[in-house]
Amino acid sequence: MSKSIAQPSRRVVLSSSAAAAIGGVVSGFGLSRVITPEPAEPKQELTTAAYREFFGTYQHGILDDPQAHAVFLGVDLVTDGLDAAAQRERLRSILRLLTDDAVRLTSGRGVLADTEPEMAAMPANLTLTVGLSGATIQLIGSSLAPTSLNPLPEFTVDRLQEEYGQSDLIVQLCAEDPTVLAHAVRAIRKNLRSITTVKFEQRGFTHAASSQPAGSPFRNLFGQVDGTANPTGQNREIAVFGFAPEESWFPHATTLVLRRIAMDLDGWDELDRPGRDMALGRRQSDGSPLSGSKPEDPVDLSALNELGLPRVSAHAHVARAMPTSGSEVLWRRGYSYLDGADAGLLFASYQLDVEASFIPVQRRLAELDALNQWITPIGSAVYGILPGISEGMYLGQQLFEAAGQP
Repeated sequence: MSKSIAQPSRRVVLSSSAAAAIGGVVSGFGLSRVITPEPAEPKQELTTAAYREFFGTYQHGILDDPQAHAVFLGVDLVTDGLDAAAQRERLRSILRLLTDDAVRLTSGRGVLADTEPEMAAMPANLTLTVGLSGATIQLIGSSLAPTSLNPLPEFTVDRLQEEYGQSDLIVQLCAEDPTVLAHAVRAIRKNLRSITTVKFEQRGFTHAASSQPAGSPFRNLFGQVDGTANPTGQNREIAVFGFAPEESWFPHATTLVLRRIAMDLDGWDELDRPGRDMALGRRQSDGSPLSGSKPEDPVDLSALNELGLPRVSAHAHVARAMPTSGSEVLWRRGYSYLDGADAGLLFASYQLDVEASFIPVQRRLAELDALNQWITPIGSAVYGILPGISEGMYLGQQLFEAAGQP
C-alpha cells in the first residue's frame, strides 16, 4: 500500500554548497541526484512475485523498484471532429476504463469480457501507471498543467523520431513475468482500440528478480553498471513527490520523462576497457568511480592520478552529470531494449519538476558528454503522472473535480 507523504527534516536533501562537496551521481545516460546517504540496509532477499494493490496515495509503478519487464504504451485520443467538451468526456471514459482494467489485472483477474483470463492469474508484481501529456491535462482544465509539462527543449544530440514522440496518454506496464505482461498489454489495447490509436509500444527489460534483489543496479547493453546511487526509501519519495503534496504540479502527482536512447554497440565494441572507463568516469568491472574504489563512493572531480592529472575527465559522463544544486534530484527506472540490431535504453525518469531537475542536467550532457559518440536520443516525451486514488474513484478524477468538471 502507498503511504502518505512524510514531513522529514529538510536536511535530508542537500543544499547547493553541500551538493558540490558530496558529488553524488547516478551513473547512466543523463541524470544525477544529490541526497544524503541512508544507513546501510540489510542484505535484500530476492523478490517474491505477488499481486499489487492498485489503490493508494500514489500510483504504483513509480516508487516501486523496477520489475524485470516493462512496456510503455503511448496512445492518442481519437477525436473524430469532436468539440472540446466531447473530447473531455471521451478522455474521462478512457480513464474510467483504464482504472477498471488496472484494478482487475493487478489483482490477477482478467478484464471484462477477457477471452484469456487465465493469463492474468499468475502473481507477477504487475503494475499499471497512467499519465497524461500537458496538452491533455489542459483539456480537462486550462490552468492545471504547469510549463514543466511542456515538450522538452531541443538538445543538440537529439535525433528524434516521431514514432517515439509525445502521445496524449502513457500507460506504463511492468511485471516480473513476460506472459502476464503481454496479456495485460493486449487487454488494454483491445479495450481502447475504438477510442484511441497507439502511438508507440516500447518494450524493455532489466535483470530478473530471481537473479538479483529488486532495485539492484543492472548492466545496460554497453556492459556498464546502470543505476548506481539511485535514491532509496524516503529520499526517493521526496525526489519524486516533494516534501508536501502542494509542491507537486497536482497533489500526489509527479512527472515522467521518457527518452529512447539508441546505443551504438558495434562502435562501443571497438573501444578498449580503459577508454570505456574514461568515457563514463566509472569502471565497467563494478561501477566504482575512477576517483574511488567502491560503487557507492562519491565522484571526486578534484582527485588526481600519479601524473597529477584528474582521475575523472571533465568530459566524462559522470562529470557532466555532476549536480550543481540540490534541486537536481530524480528517480530513474531504466530498461534496456533490443530488437535485432536496434539496441538501447528506455530512460524513464521520475522527478518532482522537469524544469528544475531534468533539463539542466540534460543540457550539460548534450553540450559535452564523452558518451555522446556512442549514444543518440531518438525518442522523447513528457507526462504528468496522475495521483493515486481510493476505491470507488477513477484515475484523474481529482483533476476533473478541480476543473469544475465533476
